[in-house]
Amino acid sequence: MKKIFLFLLFVQICNLTFSQNDSFDNKLSDTIKTNVKLPEDTIKKEEGNEKIYTEVEIKPEFPGGINGWIKYLERNINRDLPYKNGAPSGRYTVVLTFIVAKDGTISDIKAETDPGYGSKEEAIRLMTRSPKWKPAVQNGRNVTYRQKQSISFMVN
Repeated sequence: MKKIFLFLLFVQICNLTFSQNDSFDNKLSDTIKTNVKLPEDTIKKEEGNEKIYTEVEIKPEFPGGINGWIKYLERNINRDLPYKNGAPSGRYTVVLTFIVAKDGTISDIKAETDPGYGSKEEAIRLMTRSPKWKPAVQNGRNVTYRQKQSISFMVN
């Protein structure tokens, strides 16, 4: 039987690898790596009358931090989906962007990549069902922020 792995790049800062049979908490301390920079374009973009930040002093965070995110994924993700949809061995990465509003609500979820086999739909489903996040902070105030999140499914 093929073994399914879930790879998660969280907030473009921490690179975490999880196996379907591994404990998420045990893997956390072994796999955090800093490896991705934010885009150089940090100019605030405007959508309607609301400024959307791409760089802030304090980035948005899932409730409970990375451990909360891992628990959310553990309870909600269908990590076998690409395998069940006939995906051959390989890595299937979905890059999502979404807005974290001043009140922490998630909106405007877009997939920048779609590797197929239902992975895009599963990633969007997870973000759509996400609880409110802790909002980004700039100059002591909550601000609207465009977040980038990658979720990769690996079939071996």
